[in-house]
Amino acid sequence: MLAKVKDSEVYSLFEFTLELAEKHLHVLRDIFKAEKLDLPIGFTDKGVNLDAPPLFTDTFWLVYIHEMTMHGLAGYSISLSVSAHKDIRDHYYQCNIDAMDLYNKSIEILIWKLEIFILT
Repeated sequence: MLAKVKDSEVYSLFEFTLELAEKHLHVLRDIFKAEKLDLPIGFTDKGVNLDAPPLFTDTFWLVYIHEMTMHGLAGYSISLSVSAHKDIRDHYYQCNIDAMDLYNKSIEILIWKLEIFILT
């Protein structure tokens, strides 16, 4: 998305989201290593074509991030409440804080964009 988003506020939100994701992945890698578990491969750069035209508008991506953050808040809360290991609880606790920060940033941008839309 960072390669295609043109709106500076949405771009900034995606940068923040990427920073959070990278931070969470680092913690999860450490937990997997400590437990001697194999790391999942997941998505790779081979599955991304940065030269492809954008599929969605910046507004769509803004709403998407906001909606997914609400789901993340619910999921992280449930995950925290069913975790026994302290390192896992600590991770979900931090994920909740990060998701609340992301929620606040996304709703502020949405409100600002809505106010501009109404005034024009």
